[in-house]
Amino acid sequence: MGRVTTTVELPYPVDLVFRVATRIPDLPRWLPEVAGAELLDPALEPGARVRLRLGPAAANAELTGVVQELAAPERLVIAGTGGPLSVSVRTELVADGPFRTRATLEVTLDTPPFLGFIAKEAERRIGEELPVSMARFRALLDEEPS
Repeated sequence: MGRVTTTVELPYPVDLVFRVATRIPDLPRWLPEVAGAELLDPALEPGARVRLRLGPAAANAELTGVVQELAAPERLVIAGTGGPLSVSVRTELVADGPFRTRATLEVTLDTPPFLGFIAKEAERRIGEELPVSMARFRALLDEEPS
């Protein structure tokens, strides 16, 4: 199992950060190794299905995830499997005053033991991409109307 985590301070209110972080079609614009994302159910709510197409570090896997937790404006957890790969993406937000938010992103990958090299390579690449990913996320926030 591989796990990559990062935390950033953002100069935006928590509601705005949550709105952008939970917009499923925009996930490929900022999440590392997510090449495509689609909400398969009418509303984003616990139990809703999300299809994610991953990049080369995650073996170009396509997986169907399920929203395991959705607690506005603090948390979104999506977890799913595709082939031998299991992925969980956890976004945690904490308001640090009215116009600051601490955002933590945690990506967990798991494979059967004999394919552990896939999770390790994905963990390495995602870890390298996280600073750029968070900069892309901040750019989305900059574009967002208040």
